[in-house]
Amino acid sequence: MTRVLFICFSVFWGLNQVMAVDQHAVAKVKKGDNIEKLLKRYLLTPHTCNIQSFCQINKLENKELIMAGKVYKLPILIIQYNGKSIRSSMGMDDLEKAKKIEKLNTELLKAGIRDKHFKESKRIWVPMTEFECDDSQEGNSEQTGLRQDEEETRETDKTSTKGGPSPGVTPTELKRKGIKEINVPLMGEGYDLVHVEDMSLSGNVYYIISGHGGPDPGAVCSECQEMLCEDEYAYDVALRLARNLMQHGATVHVVVQDANDGIRDELYLACDNDELLNGKHSIPVSQKKRLSDRASAVNRLYHKYRKQGIKNQKAIEIHVDSRNKNTRQDVFFYYNKEDKKGKKLAENVQDVFASKYDKHQKDRGYKGYVEDRGIYMVRNVLPTMLFVELANIKNASDQKRLLINTNRQALANWLFEGLRKE
Repeated sequence: MTRVLFICFSVFWGLNQVMAVDQHAVAKVKKGDNIEKLLKRYLLTPHTCNIQSFCQINKLENKELIMAGKVYKLPILIIQYNGKSIRSSMGMDDLEKAKKIEKLNTELLKAGIRDKHFKESKRIWVPMTEFECDDSQEGNSEQTGLRQDEEETRETDKTSTKGGPSPGVTPTELKRKGIKEINVPLMGEGYDLVHVEDMSLSGNVYYIISGHGGPDPGAVCSECQEMLCEDEYAYDVALRLARNLMQHGATVHVVVQDANDGIRDELYLACDNDELLNGKHSIPVSQKKRLSDRASAVNRLYHKYRKQGIKNQKAIEIHVDSRNKNTRQDVFFYYNKEDKKGKKLAENVQDVFASKYDKHQKDRGYKGYVEDRGIYMVRNVLPTMLFVELANIKNASDQKRLLINTNRQALANWLFEGLRKE
């Protein structure tokens, strides 16, 4: 049974200034946890409001930097129950919200997180921002075309898709249906519930391609403590980037997929060869055939979306380089010189990386570059293409960029920031 600790102090609550015990429920982070996993374990929606609240009360500047074994405050307050009602205990009149709070407390008891009913323990668990976030989304039925009966049920409306919102559900449909979460099993346990934070990238299509896969592991480091395979680390960063894009309403196609390996937080990602093209087709041994298949898969979709009038389409291919073990290599980028937008895109992403290095590694400097390169995928994929090399897999310093899960997430975050720059 999960147990929580409490931090106690008193505050005045509500308009009636009812004296209440204002305690934050707290929880110990397990190995492999991120904030989203932690919130879900305590039956909170991993949406932006809860994440921001968690960071604020724990004074975290970066939501990726929670540590296993450390105790953090949850965005849940423990309020003293007066033995009469939730509303009178909290000094509020909102019956609907009181019902939601009662339901959450009942579900926490069923889940084994609480060991007593709130009427017995005289303590009510009240989320700080869960319902406020929901409230901020309500009242938009005229804008989204929702009927009243749809509005009442959309809190739990979810859609399931392996490769992102498309095919099956487009960002426009997400907005129309009021869907705030999509279930993407491809992302793996703890990352599969993707909260749609906004629709700022609606109308944008992204093709996320991780290099190699199937019979080809790409670059390897066989002399490392455990074997490192390029395709595994490129795939992990690719999924993290795809998830970021989905959170902002983009249509995302993950071109290379591994149904068994979602986003992983381990240092060493096991090498395997079961990746599939679009999650359906085996990846050929022949490099030429492999690249041709991928380009064709992307280009077919590109033409489909063009016919629908969608112009903003980008392809991002992610690799890990292999050089002499003494060569330290910052993230660098290739583009197609025939596509002016491609060069601009690469420069935008490079600028983000340079600024992040200036902030986080001031004394080190950043030497990642942008270069035209005549490699097959850069030349043969129709959408604007960005080709990324993350690190030198054989260099001990560069390996930290790959091995540490928060570093892989940072790579995805910085790529995302660069992609959305105009």
